[in-house]
Amino acid sequence: MGGLLQSAHWPFLIDVYFFLGGLAGGAFVIATAALIVDSVRYRDVSRVGYYLALVALVPCPVILIVDLGVPVRFMNMVMTFNPRSPMSMGAWALLGFSAAAFLAALLTLLEDLGKARNLSRPKTVIGVVGGFLGFFLAAYPGVLLGATARPLWINAHTLGALFLAVGASSGAAAMALVLAALSRRSGDGIARLATTTVLAVVIQLVAMIGFVWSVRASGSAPALNALALITSGPYSMLFWGGAIVAGSVLPILLGLVGLMRPSVGLTAVTSVLVLVGGFLVKTLIMAAGQV
Repeated sequence: MGGLLQSAHWPFLIDVYFFLGGLAGGAFVIATAALIVDSVRYRDVSRVGYYLALVALVPCPVILIVDLGVPVRFMNMVMTFNPRSPMSMGAWALLGFSAAAFLAALLTLLEDLGKARNLSRPKTVIGVVGGFLGFFLAAYPGVLLGATARPLWINAHTLGALFLAVGASSGAAAMALVLAALSRRSGDGIARLATTTVLAVVIQLVAMIGFVWSVRASGSAPALNALALITSGPYSMLFWGGAIVAGSVLPILLGLVGLMRPSVGLTAVTSVLVLVGGFLVKTLIMAAGQV
């Protein structure tokens, strides 16, 4: 399957799949970075990240199988490697990343159960390899959309970067939320994740501006009509109020306050807003592109 894909109509479950895949990729990469920087100091960060990546991935193959209708179709995508097919590459990336996430979580569990004392070295190797696949999995939906014949998506040249940024922000936010809820002792780790979340949201906001600008610059009437659904049409309240203000601007402001006056509760609220905002960004772009 080369060139442009046929115009696709994806159900809500695919929105969930794209979001969870990006979150898993972001959490895995951040966990690996924490492991490399200081495996002792940021032990809780890497633990939560690896567990979270695996948990977020578990529904993904099920969603794809349900969407395809017949399990054998998913197996055919996995068994047939076609570098020119975004669907084939996505299936292989999901398979490889799932294996890396499983191994990293398993080694972490062995440490937590006391079956092994320190498995940082093998986890680092797995983390680096899986990190590349995680980056790909987080950005891949944007690349996939850009390869379809939908005017909005094909004229939005920053979709890959935008989806990658959403994956990073949602991954960091989910990790911070889990640590805030379960382990108040990890103050330093929570603070670092809060900072990472804010930086990712800033990049996400810049990528969103790039998305709007590139579509407007294309001059394509169908693309502009689809974009209008988000910026001034029926999706505008969710876009401006939810994705931009509540899901991006407010978390940045709260994050800056948190840098001066750290608060577990503030971090938890910020994390929830980022997760909701990230999901809205992807869902609205998917919805507008298919109208």
